Amino acid sequence: MIKNKQRDLIALMVCSKNIFKSSALLAKELSLSDRTVRTYLHDLKSLIEENGAIVVSKQGYGYQLQVKDRTVFNQFLIKYHLLDPNQEQVNCRELCQRKHHILNLLLLESQTIDIETLSEQLFISTSQLCKDMQDIKLQLQPFELTLKKNRSLFYVDGAEKAKRHFIMSYFFHEETLNFLHRLSYLNKFSDVISFDTLTIIILDECREAKIKLSDVMMQNIVLHLALSIKRLQSGLFIQNLDLPSSANHTLEYQVAQKIINRIEVVIGFSFPKEEQMYLTLHLMSKSNVIEQNLDSQLSTMLSNLLVKIQHETGYPFLNDEQLKNGLVQHLKPMLVRLEQNIKLENPLLKEIKTCSAELFELVKHYFSQLPNLKKYSIQDDEWGYLALHFLASIEKLKNEQKAKVLIICATGLGSAQLLKNRVEREFQERIKIVDTRGYYEIDPEMLDEVDFIISSVDLSSKVFKIPVFQVSVFFTEDDVQKIRCYLASKKHFNFVNRTPINKVMPNVSGELTHIEQVIDDLSADYFCICQHPISKDELLVRLLDRLSINESCCYTNKMLKQIDKRSLLGDIFFSDTIAVPHPAEPVGKLSKIGIALIPEGLFWQQNHPKIHFVFLISPSIYQNPNLAMMTKAIVNLIDSLDMQAKLLKTQNFNQFRQLFIQLIEKEHSNE
Repeated sequence: MIKNKQRDLIALMVCSKNIFKSSALLAKELSLSDRTVRTYLHDLKSLIEENGAIVVSKQGYGYQLQVKDRTVFNQFLIKYHLLDPNQEQVNCRELCQRKHHILNLLLLESQTIDIETLSEQLFISTSQLCKDMQDIKLQLQPFELTLKKNRSLFYVDGAEKAKRHFIMSYFFHEETLNFLHRLSYLNKFSDVISFDTLTIIILDECREAKIKLSDVMMQNIVLHLALSIKRLQSGLFIQNLDLPSSANHTLEYQVAQKIINRIEVVIGFSFPKEEQMYLTLHLMSKSNVIEQNLDSQLSTMLSNLLVKIQHETGYPFLNDEQLKNGLVQHLKPMLVRLEQNIKLENPLLKEIKTCSAELFELVKHYFSQLPNLKKYSIQDDEWGYLALHFLASIEKLKNEQKAKVLIICATGLGSAQLLKNRVEREFQERIKIVDTRGYYEIDPEMLDEVDFIISSVDLSSKVFKIPVFQVSVFFTEDDVQKIRCYLASKKHFNFVNRTPINKVMPNVSGELTHIEQVIDDLSADYFCICQHPISKDELLVRLLDRLSINESCCYTNKMLKQIDKRSLLGDIFFSDTIAVPHPAEPVGKLSKIGIALIPEGLFWQQNHPKIHFVFLISPSIYQNPNLAMMTKAIVNLIDSLDMQAKLLKTQNFNQFRQLFIQLIEKEHSNE
């Protein structure tokens, strides 16, 4: 089994496979000791050699990964989930992301592409890349652009105006720049110039000067300039930012001056000198061979840091690749400023520290641990700029983490619309209503796509794997509070408190259920252990015979019909080992639960061939006060594999009952 740090080490060497790196440098990038890295390399040596590659060591230079059999080595990477820490290459593993990367090289960076070289970089076959090129060729045709080949090199041929048209359409459409609009913290940027116009100006001047910018870096510069214009409109200026006099003679400085001049013509007012200086810093961090290595180092360190943040605080920033790429591009000019002792005032600092104090402190605490930043004394202004990237990520996370809700109503269209409108009005920022349905219109697949149900009809006799809230069609304040409390208790990302709140949903009825009453529902009369093979139908009949005590003569037949009906409406499986069959409509006079343990497993259907626990629920036609807590106890059993193992070893009902009571007590203690 490969350790996580060993996986990171191999991934780092894959990224820099043509470069010798000392164990000290590898240790620094992975936040390990020099000795630990050498030990890992020794331990991994045979595994790597068995899978198509070798690690070459050269005294005075370090270590280098050399791939001997690319097919075998690629299979090794897939098997152990070893991904290149250079995120640009990681993204290219998926088809659409790979095409995005190729188009970025061809158009934004104006490069020619050698198929063999790119194949090695992306760990895919040349034949697959040729197919990608054919797709790209078709994608370019509507813009009157042609993908041409000169010997082994591909390039895009066509008018510059057509190229810019394609670039704007593909790289900087509304969805791509959506992250800018998610900065609701900043309200509107400016109505004096559009994002499209800013992008065209930057692209125009950089292309003219042959400065190559990736789409991520382009987005960062657009964001910077849009933010600058907003603050300038409010009379807020960057101050005390000076570059060395030698910077005035650089190509980047001249390009920044041309960009600013063109923007000033559009917006009708002037930029201070400091804005040009700051834009120069961004352009000075453009990608080249050295910067690509820096990108790789920063990406690896950021990944490790985001893992640590997520593990220690619960903030789920790790999977936000846009955040990671944005931070890499921000840190490069920031390192230039720190190295040259350039002070950058942040006009938003006061707002950030007031409105997002906790996030600001989080960024400051964790990023001060970043190896590249440790040696500098960093002002709060710089921490504030880093915090802006996380604020943008939070806005995106808020949208992604809205709870998906199904509303169930009676047949009246007007009442359904009334309830839907009121739920949306109260929880617009927290809830996404997937659909509004009647009970018999529920599709089984739909229940897999929602987090909970809001119902204006009584569903207390029904069993669902997800929470159900019964509310008034007028959605009263008590109804609002029930759902608000549940949303606060969910272990989703909490945007106010760093640590997720670990409360459990309150009882849907709003009343605590007495645990003694729930335990009383467990009866030896309704319990069996199946030590010999048995079919699903035989088991259901056996349990129903036990549950039919004190019921009508037609009870068993009615229950079988209702169970079949319910199975058509939705899933009755809580897990691969737990089935909870129950009727679509209550049949019995009393609320009962039949329980069967099948240690050897029962074939229920093709997708569930080995069911070990069957909880046959027979709700009452009158009331079911204890049913909700019982089903929650069954849900607790899903994740407790130890408890499942213990229950399957029980020899009689009393042993089972003592163990199952622990699940009920656990649920009760969380109420």
